[in-house]
Amino acid sequence: MKRGFLFFFIVFGLEARITDLFDRSGITSSEKFTSHKSRFLVGTLNQNLSPSLATHIIVVGSAMSEDSDQFFQSALLRGKIFQDLYPNHQVVIISQPDVIKATQEEVFGRFGVKIVATEKGQLTAAQLYRVMAKFEQIASFDFYGHASPWSLRLGQKDASMYPSKGYAKLKDRFMKGAYATLNGCNTGFNMAPGLSKLWNIPVSGTLTGALFERLQADDHWYKKPDRTRSEWVTQNRTNFEDARSCSEGVCWRLKAQRNSYASYWGYFKEGGLSFSKFFCNYSDSENSCLEGMAKSLLASPSTNLAKLNPSWEEFEAKVFDQLCSTALEPEYFEKCVEGIKKTISNGERVFQMHPGNALQCDFNGCNARVDCDQSSSSNEPKPGSCHLQTVKNSNPTTLVNEYLNYKRAFENL
Repeated sequence: MKRGFLFFFIVFGLEARITDLFDRSGITSSEKFTSHKSRFLVGTLNQNLSPSLATHIIVVGSAMSEDSDQFFQSALLRGKIFQDLYPNHQVVIISQPDVIKATQEEVFGRFGVKIVATEKGQLTAAQLYRVMAKFEQIASFDFYGHASPWSLRLGQKDASMYPSKGYAKLKDRFMKGAYATLNGCNTGFNMAPGLSKLWNIPVSGTLTGALFERLQADDHWYKKPDRTRSEWVTQNRTNFEDARSCSEGVCWRLKAQRNSYASYWGYFKEGGLSFSKFFCNYSDSENSCLEGMAKSLLASPSTNLAKLNPSWEEFEAKVFDQLCSTALEPEYFEKCVEGIKKTISNGERVFQMHPGNALQCDFNGCNARVDCDQSSSSNEPKPGSCHLQTVKNSNPTTLVNEYLNYKRAFENL
């Protein structure tokens, strides 16, 4: 039987009695537990935490004992850029990383993340809500990890986050200009538009898979099939004024793949997008959409120095890096950049780099729905059976429109 999966909802006991994370000095550690699979960690890049300070929340999903710490490193780079840009803000990392051949504490310790709380139980949607609700001024929310078209994978087992109505209670916790990025496979179909609607903030998500990229000597980032190990840098001199060693976890990032998704859930040959798309699925009377887009881009691991007051040329370089993919051939990236420039100079908007059918999207969503067969043993979608319900896009304008959105965002900084 076919079933369309637009939004999935879970019910969790938000009103259940919980252990308060805070004391007068910040966050206190809960009881230590012997099994790493029955706990998750709250860490910080700051010395102490306060519930009232502007807070950047970074969630790293479980690698499910199969992957390395690249999710963690990609998240950490974002966090360290936040540190540089906003020295008076605090960065909070919430994770049950569960990477191959390392305990959670070893992963946090490897990169100097201070553990401020060891929490009982899996990192579930309810647990994440509980921790996030302790912070009064959330400046940003970033997720790095495995995902599906309808959920974010938080913990190792049965621990996914859906755009549940319960999360709407966090709406008033977000500061003016706040935003969220969902860095994982297919997060733009339901999760990003759904959370944007619940939180009244801009949220970016992917319309294909997400792959790790490594910084190389030409200041560009390359995916695994494209990178040349001999060109790997040992320090990140690109995003920081003072170079930082790659051993600190600052040389990996997660970015949308070039091609349509083809992996665990199925083959989305019907279409996709080769960049993360921002959604502002709410009534935006204060222009918060453009403000959040600009602020997110300023803190992105990109091809130039992260700064709060870039020139248009510096900002535009970040836009091109966000929208255009690198490849084994250097001209692939340049073809995208020049294509956008030429299209705009001609007074047009129709242009695409995504091979095949480029989805048509606006701030509210895309012209595509994920359909899956239902598993005979559960109420869940059957892996490998999913595809897209969409139409052939003869006049794709999403890529150029997103460039123009970022240009307007810069003008509103």
